Amino acid sequence: MKTGKAVTLQANGKKIQLYGASQEAPLVLYHAVMGEGKALWEACQKCDCPPFTLAVINGVNWDDEMTPWPIPPISKGDTPCSGGADAYLTQLTGELLPQIMAALPSTPTYCALSGYSLAGLLAVYAAYRTDCFSRLVSASGSLWYPDFLPFVRQNPISEQVKVIYFSLGDQESHTKNQYLAPVEENTRFLAQHFSERGIQTTFQLNRGNHYRNSTGRTAAGIQWMLQQQV
Repeated sequence: MKTGKAVTLQANGKKIQLYGASQEAPLVLYHAVMGEGKALWEACQKCDCPPFTLAVINGVNWDDEMTPWPIPPISKGDTPCSGGADAYLTQLTGELLPQIMAALPSTPTYCALSGYSLAGLLAVYAAYRTDCFSRLVSASGSLWYPDFLPFVRQNPISEQVKVIYFSLGDQESHTKNQYLAPVEENTRFLAQHFSERGIQTTFQLNRGNHYRNSTGRTAAGIQWMLQQQV
């Protein structure tokens, strides 16, 4: 992959940056937390990822568009999550993704969805709401989210999903917050759950808390995901 400036699109209030748009390559979508798209692209290059196109979606309403259903604040001074993921996924697959596709030189070999924190939760949830994505990266995903495990147990994941990468920091579950504490147990459960259903799945435990090396962790997930032959 070669370093280059991003191609920028404006679509439905979202700023989308395209890196490395190349012929016959996978398309990886990533929802940015704080404009870290360039840093993620550079981290992926340092990882020597196979050729791919990275579409970074900026301007996300984090506590609404990344969350599957409403929950109250999980700590003092926090804000509630309103659970607008279904509406956002309709916009993503029906409006944003077609505009991204139209800007590419050729049809991607496949589409993958990646994300960190709540966007990592969305990556998994999306596989229950759309058939658009065949590979998922959930880096330090917010898989502590209340009622998410029962949802997974009770609903079928898209048959298109072939590869899932999970990661977590080894300090993330070391908290007195009753909402966040189950995150490692839940993530390990999900990795085993999907593996047992024939999906090529891995779980990586990294050193540090939730905020350590987020771009590096995500890049490692993208690299592993791209390298899988399925």
